Parts: sequence; structure tokens; C-alpha cells
Amino acid sequence: MRATQSVVVGMATYRRPELLLELLQRLMEQIAAAPAAVGPTTTFQVVVVDNDPDGSARSVVESIVHDSRVRYVIEARPGISHARNRILDEAEDSDVLILLDDDELPHEGWLTSHLETHRRYRADAVSGPVHAIFEGDEDPWVRASGYYLGQRGTGRATGTAMQRAATNNLLLDMDRVRELGLRFDLRFGMTGGEDSLFTGQLTRAGGKMVWCAEAVVDDLVPAARNTRRFNLSRQFAQASSHVRVDRELEGSALARVGCMARWLLVGSGQVVKGIGLAIAGWIMRDLGRRAQGESRVARGLGVFAGCLGIEVSPYARLRPREKRGR
Repeated sequence: MRATQSVVVGMATYRRPELLLELLQRLMEQIAAAPAAVGPTTTFQVVVVDNDPDGSARSVVESIVHDSRVRYVIEARPGISHARNRILDEAEDSDVLILLDDDELPHEGWLTSHLETHRRYRADAVSGPVHAIFEGDEDPWVRASGYYLGQRGTGRATGTAMQRAATNNLLLDMDRVRELGLRFDLRFGMTGGEDSLFTGQLTRAGGKMVWCAEAVVDDLVPAARNTRRFNLSRQFAQASSHVRVDRELEGSALARVGCMARWLLVGSGQVVKGIGLAIAGWIMRDLGRRAQGESRVARGLGVFAGCLGIEVSPYARLRPREKRGR
């Protein structure tokens, strides 16, 4: 760790004022406690990038924080890539940027754990676990599918090398980001996968990314997302964007053709195995088999969509007329 170090904690937000309020309160508590652990020469800032052109988060930020360390800006261009690129711009002069989402709450010690892992392993990026917290009871199908267990990274030790990661709990060494000229790809702004591509480009260029098991955040899963239908559509979209990211990371046209051929085989296997597993689950009245089989089918079909270049846009926003008509 440098003798003096500037740290920015950045988040994009879009019309989640109550969740943002609680997150900012938690962050300021951790920032107040951090100097005792990381040293008094480390400075902190919080950057809130509001992706709502109406600036709906401004009143939340101004009502709770009267602190020069908190900066609020509006990024009117829609899409998570625009919002996260604005965070990069706002953190341009910092040494370290830590990204999280506006519907998350960090556990005690989250901030210092990230910084200590960055220092100890001389890492260019550090990723941590995301624990799903459900609004109400977890849907039985969702639980049986095991979808959210994968985000916890159970059994993965701190310091384990990683190739790609999401930005919902990610530290970035800004010297390395500036050196490589990394940005979030605008083509993935409405589809997701922009974070996987960003971190994949970092590690492909020789960057070191490691896991920090102690840097935990909780992620609120609202009732509307705690359903079989939502999770199947999400797995379809994520598989599609994952394939598109893999294709982008290949260095030549020939390599991309080979990549798509491999994914077509994987997708076919997922669909065939998934159908068999789902049918067995239905016959045996085994919810676990059925949920995991249906999930496999959704991911396999998503792989096909990605291979065909079909963009699935779960983050696309409805036009005002469409909103009124709902």
C-alpha cells in the first residue's frame, strides 16, 4: 500500500432511494472506522452516479450526507455502461476504486478487507462474495435451483486467482485501469456482461485479480425477482451475454469461430441434459431435479442466442408511453 492513498467507493443508482439511503449510511460508518485499520494517510470519497435524468437520488444524498467526501452526479445517458464509465471518470485521479450496487449492504470490515487484500496480494482487482437476502421467504423453486449459491463463492479462499468477475463487489487498481485504457463496453449497457468483459480484458492483458472471502456484501432480492419465471429469464440472458463476452475476448476471427463452435456444443449438451433432468424431476416429483433441469435448458437456449448474436436486454427501459399503458 502506498504511503498516501486515495480510495473512491462508487455506485450507480436508478430509482432506488430507500436502498441507497441505507447503503450510504453503512458506507459512511465504515469510512469513519477505516483509518484505524488502514492508516490515517488514506483518504476516502464516495461517488454516487444517478442514471435517472430526473435526478431522483439527489434528495436522498443531500438529506443524509453533508460531507465533502460524498459527490453526487447525474449521468443522463441510459445504460449501466454509461453509468460505470462515469464512475471511472469521477475516480480518474484516485489510486483505488471500489464498485458496488445500490441494492447492496456491505458487512462489517468489508472496506478494510478489500484494501488489505489489494495490498497483500499486489492485485489489480479484488472480487468478493455477494449473499442474496430475500424479501420474504425464498421461493421453493429458486432455492431448489441453487442459482444464488454460486454468487457466494463458498469454499474459495482469499487470494484465489480469478479470470472474470462482476462489478457488484469489485476493487480496481486505477493505475492499472489507466495503463490499459479500460472502459465498460457500451454495446453491453442494456444486456449485461459489460463487467465480465471489463475484468476479462484486465486479466487477458496480464492483470492480477484475486478473491477476498471476507469482503462480503448482502444483495436484496425483491419479491418480483424471487420467482421461477424471472430466474429462468435471467439465466437465459446471462448465458447469452457470457457467450458474447467470450467471443469479444478472442483475438482473431478464426478464434471466434472456434469459440462459437465450442459454445454450440455446450449449449446443445445443456439443453439435452436439462430436458432429461426436468422430465425426471416431474415424474419423480423432485423439485430439485426439475428446477436444475429447467435452469440448464434456459442457459442452453441462452447460449444459442449468444452464438447467433441475439442481444437480450433485461436492463432496457420502457418508454413513457409503455409505462403508462401497464
